[in-house]
Parts: sequence; structure tokens; C-alpha cells
Amino acid sequence: MWEATFEGPADGNPYLDVRFHAEFRSGEKRLVVPGFYDGGHRYKLRFSPPEEGRWEFTTSSNVPALNGRRGALIATAPGAENHGPVVPFNTYYLRYADGTPYHQFGTTCYAWVHQPEELQEQTLKTLAASPFNKIRFCVFPKSYVYNENDPERYPFVQRDDGTFDFDRPDPVFWAHFEKRILDLQRLGIQADIILWHPYDRWGFSRMSDEQDDRYLRYCIARLAAFRNVWWSLANEYDFMTEQPGRKGPKQFEDWDRFFQILQNEDPYGRMRGIHNGRVWYDHTKPWVTHASLQSSDMRGGIRYRERYRKPVIYDECRYEGNVPQGWGNLTPQEMTQRFWLGTLSGCYVGHGETYLHPQDILWWSKGGVLHGKSPARIAWLKRFMAEEAPPFHELKPLGDDQGRFILGKPGEFYLVYCFAGQSIDFELPGKVPYKRDVIDPWAMTRLPEGTSMPGRVHLTASTTDLVYCFEKYSPGERMRPTVQPTATATEGLAPLVVQFTCRTAGTKHWDFGDGIVAEGENPTHTFTRPGAYEVVVVVTQDDGTQASGRITVAVDTPELRPLIVAACSAGETPPLHIQSPVSRGPNGEFVFPVEPPFGWVDSGNERIVELGGLRSFTIAGWLKPESFSVGSGGNRIIFWLNHDRAGVDLVYLADGRLRLAVNEWPDRVQNDSSPGKLIRGRWTFFALTYDAGKATDNVAWYFSDPVASPEVPVEVHLDRRTTYPRGAVGTDVGPLAIGNFNRTLR
Repeated sequence: MWEATFEGPADGNPYLDVRFHAEFRSGEKRLVVPGFYDGGHRYKLRFSPPEEGRWEFTTSSNVPALNGRRGALIATAPGAENHGPVVPFNTYYLRYADGTPYHQFGTTCYAWVHQPEELQEQTLKTLAASPFNKIRFCVFPKSYVYNENDPERYPFVQRDDGTFDFDRPDPVFWAHFEKRILDLQRLGIQADIILWHPYDRWGFSRMSDEQDDRYLRYCIARLAAFRNVWWSLANEYDFMTEQPGRKGPKQFEDWDRFFQILQNEDPYGRMRGIHNGRVWYDHTKPWVTHASLQSSDMRGGIRYRERYRKPVIYDECRYEGNVPQGWGNLTPQEMTQRFWLGTLSGCYVGHGETYLHPQDILWWSKGGVLHGKSPARIAWLKRFMAEEAPPFHELKPLGDDQGRFILGKPGEFYLVYCFAGQSIDFELPGKVPYKRDVIDPWAMTRLPEGTSMPGRVHLTASTTDLVYCFEKYSPGERMRPTVQPTATATEGLAPLVVQFTCRTAGTKHWDFGDGIVAEGENPTHTFTRPGAYEVVVVVTQDDGTQASGRITVAVDTPELRPLIVAACSAGETPPLHIQSPVSRGPNGEFVFPVEPPFGWVDSGNERIVELGGLRSFTIAGWLKPESFSVGSGGNRIIFWLNHDRAGVDLVYLADGRLRLAVNEWPDRVQNDSSPGKLIRGRWTFFALTYDAGKATDNVAWYFSDPVASPEVPVEVHLDRRTTYPRGAVGTDVGPLAIGNFNRTLR
């Protein structure tokens, strides 16, 4: 970047009164570059030459001292670390201007530049050790939960009465802001600058149209020359936009105008996007370079690519953390999973972190230190895509928007995502066999598994999500051996003693899935705790060729005891947390409000391992409905579903029936008791049993007659049996919640 300072007038208000720009010329190429007032008598031009060679310029201004100034510069070859700005190419992908690949792995720290200097430096230190190569942050300070402090500096001059003069930018703020952009540039990180946002108590979101336009042009003049700058017009733009039933300082047409100013007046055409709340911007418009999305719908990635025909970036797919708000309590496993799902959809994904902190220093807003476990897994994925897969722009999403995530270079290389507890069939084309590897995204491992012949392959994942990698054998390459371990038992009660055998020639390394490993052909292992264990054996032959096999062992508890005891005066297990406004009745029962806010009871943010892998279970208890108004899917009673993949969801419906869903949402499930079993204002005892080992009539429903109190003796009768063949409960279950709300819905 080239910069020159000129002396000009300081009287009046140069921000309003002085017009200043220059035309840069090199051969037939012409660029009009805006200048800006930098305080005192200083006026500046910044220029980022798009090509090497001699560039001449001539200034134009309505002020004689700044008009007609001439000069020249020589743009030399960029340094080894300078690949130029990021640009879209090949419709869906990104790269640097010199052709170097750029695979976006972003993060969000909205207000990091508005924090104390020491914290900003800590943020930069953290970023330097992180996998992230883009960061989203705001020009204006942010007023929001966990972010209530005032910054040292503001983009506009603050008057003595605390208000701001939106016609006088503060050069001190902007010099500091530019320093941070350069700090990021030195780290190889793109600066995705958010120009407006709705979380404002200072008035910056309510400037006039004229002030908005001047501010935007000032940003272009000051910042566009930094090669790592991206423009994000707004964070949750629709939350500050006038809509039916909602007042807002902006109109939808304003965003089109801002985009057109950027498109027409940014001489370098930096990346231009806009981030949504509930209402999505039309990213097909010609001034949008990429679709910046807030969405948790990872299935939609392949659909969004085709709708917008531009690079798709899930800039916000919620955040890893433990805040009560639904946007900020993904588990690290879920955050890791979303990066993989987005990548296998041919999209890019952004990270954020919101772990509670005694001083409210949450990464997503203030930066500081990363506390989560997903960044290491994101770094592993980033390295894998850069070093072990074909270039991203050569890979195409081959799945669908119904939950199949497949990325491949047809006929050569494929990645297939398989969720825990599920299976997927996949067709390998051609006539040449493929090497098959198994990737564990959480464990950050890639194990060679064996060989797959062309045709249909059946892939499964038992206890954890897996990604299967298929790569075509090279001519003359040695085929991998087949590894098929066996076990004397694959299910039983703890302590369960199992002997394993593997006949494939070579040295064998066993991992029993419970932290214990062993060597040898016939190891014996004792599983002491209930759970579903995936046992993996890796065989290494004399020439170094490796392959692996796996087998699942299900271990049940040796005694009949409840896994959950809740809503009683004593003996509850596990420890439960009541979220206001839920209260307890005289016998320990949970009392939920009829109207919002509903509240909930949970066991924390971690899943209960024993609730995963269940092949049979019984749920029993007392219910007293006060309302039969229901939302989508019904009123939830107990829930440990991980989205729609693994777990249990029990609801009651408007006609007084119960519905059980296993490993899926209950909305379209046909697995109900008879209607009318629950009566408003009356207590009813219920019990249901589920047995995945039965092909038919595997669910039984039992009820008492409604009574006035749960303390009176009742007789329980079989209501009906239903057939609901959903198999064992998946192992990758969600946290336990009782009541209408739960972690997934929040």
C-alpha cells in the first residue's frame, strides 16, 4: 500500500466541505482513488496498486492547494507473504488475487477493537496461534448482553455533553483501527469489517442518510487500500430495518444504496456481503460478492450455493459456549460438526465462542483467550483440506439438502459424512478400486481402513460421527489388506469380559474405546462401565501397509436401577438445575408456567452417556396438564434428543395423547397412545416401554385413570401397543431437559 500526505485547509469542516481524489494511471488502466481528511492540515491518499509498474497520478479537489497535484510511484513485485486480496472465482470459491488458494476458516470478535489495549494484544496473540484466517468485527462499539463497557475511542468526535458529532470523524480512533487491520494483515488474517449494526446506545445506527453515505465513503477512502479488508454492510441488517410491526432507522432500500456506493466507488472491488437476522438479503444482486449467512441449517448449504451461485459463508451458525441464549451454547462437538458439514457442502464456515466469564470477556465479542475445544479440531480440518485433499475448488458437493453430506472429485476422491448411530449407502463409480480411510473429526484421526470396490458401499458410524474418505488407487499401488475383527461377545452386562481376534497378517494395535489400548492378535478386555464402545484394531504389515477394522460392544448396567429420577422430594439423579420461572410443588413436582416464558429443568450442557445406545427403556411418572395448547411437535415432557439424530423426545398433544420419538423429531411421528388419556387439571400416572429388539408391537402404553392427587393408590392398565422400529437410541445424544424448552430449541 502506498500513502501520501498533503497539506490543506483546516478551517470550517473539511469532512463536509473538501472534495479530494486522484486518478492513478498505468498504461491503459485508470483508477479513481478517493482521499480523506486526517485532522489538522493533513489530507491523505492511499493506493493499492493492482499491478506492478509505474503509476502516475493527478489530484482533483475543490480546494486549490489540493488540486492538480501530480506524482508517480513504482509498484514492485509483492513479497512472498503478499498474495493480494481475496477474490471470488469459479462461481462458488475463493482465492487470492495471485491464484494462491484461500480456504476461509473464520471467527467472530465483534467488539475486540473497542476493548482495553492489553486485551486487544491478547486477542492478537490468540489469533496468531489459531486456525482462523478471517475475523468479523465492528467499526462501531456494541451494546449487548456481556458487552456493556464503553470504549476509549469512538469513530466520531464526542461532545462535552456525551453526544456525538456525526459530521466530525475522530482521526485518533481511525488511526488505531487501521493499526489493528495491519496487525491482522501481518498474521495473514482477513478483516471482515462490519459497517453498521443494531446494538447501539450511542446513536451511530440512527445517522441521517447523508451522514450514512459520508461515513461509508470515508471508510472506503481510509480502508479500501488495505488488501485484507472485506466489507460487511451490517450484522443482522434486518433488525435495524423498518418492517411491518417493527420500527427501524433504516429502510431495505438503504442497503441497496450502500452496496451500490461500495460497488461504484471502492476502486479495488473488495469483498462485499451483508449478514442477516431473520430476513435474508437477496444475495443474487450483482453488487454482492458472497452470501454471508446466519443459519444453523447446514443441510441447506448445497441449496444456497445453487440459489445464489456465489461463495456461501456460514458466518454465524451459532457459537460454541455455555450461555443460556440459544445462539451461544453449541457443544464443541456440534461446532466441529458444523465446520465439516459446511465444508462437505462446498461452503465456508465461521466460528464463535461464548463461554461465560466472571468479567464478561467472551471471545465472540471482546476476544481475549479461546477456551473451547473446537478450534483444535477446526485446525485439523483446515490442515487436512490443504494437505490431504484435492484443491477445494476442484471438489463438488454431491449430497443433497436432506442430510447427505458428500464432497468429491468424481471418479477420484470422495468424503462422506456419517452421523453417529446412522448409516449411509453410497455409490462408487468406475472400475478401479478405492482406498478407504476413516476420519474421526473429534479425535482428529485418519485411519486406513481397507479397500472398497466400485459399486454400492454401506457405511456406518456407531458411537461417534465419522467421515469416510475414498481415494482411487494409483496404477500398480499395493492393495490394502482386509481387516475383520471378531469378538466373543458384542453385548452383555458389566463387567463384560470379551476376547477379540484378528486373523489379518501383521502387527496389531487395539483401542477398546474406553481409554485402554493393547497389542497382539487375541487380546482380552474387561468393560467395567455401561456404554457403547467402538473397538478399533489397526494392522501394520511388514511393508508398512496399514488397514483397520472396528466392532461395537454394547455394555448394559448389571442391576435394574433408574437412570433418571426427577420431580420428587428426594433421591433425584442426576443433579438437576431449575431454570426460572419453573417452581416446585409440595411433593417436589415441577410446576411449569402455562404462558411464556416457560422455563425448563436440565442436567447441564453435557450429555448423559448412559442415555445413549439404549435398546430398551421405560419412562414412567405422573402428569397434570393445565393447558392443551401446543406448538410444533407438541408439549415436551422429557427430552435428550441431539437435533434429529440421536436421543428421545416425549411430548403430549392437544387431544390428551402422548407421543414418543426416538432418534427423530416428533412432528410427523405416528407412535402415539390413545387420545384423551390426559385430562386438564387432573393427575394421571403413565408408563411406556420401548424395545428395539422387537420387530412389531415394540412400544407399550400404560395409564391410570385421572385422579385428584398423585398420593392416592391407582391401578395401571395397558392402553395399546404400537409398532415403531427406530432401533437403539443413538449414542450421540443431547443433554437432558424436562419441560417445554431444551438446549436444541433454545
